[in-house]
Amino acid sequence: MHAIDIKQAKSNPSKIFGRPTDVLTQPDLSRETKIEILRQWETDARLLSVAEDESMGGGEGSQLGAVVSALIALDDENHRPS
Repeated sequence: MHAIDIKQAKSNPSKIFGRPTDVLTQPDLSRETKIEILRQWETDARLLSVAEDESMGGGEGSQLGAVVSALIALDDENHRPS
């Protein structure tokens, strides 16, 4: 397994990860880093949705639902009793 380019992952998560849940399974990323990456992905997905609504989409599907689900899973993981 190769090291993740954290800088690129934070600026363009979909270039590094195939799907948002892939972020969650990275043991070498801190919780804070995972949140930063997923928040950027959420922003990108929201912008893509707006572009699609205005018929300017690039053909790729928005992963907004998957990103939100990953953020919820990360939050749930943090609130589980130990």
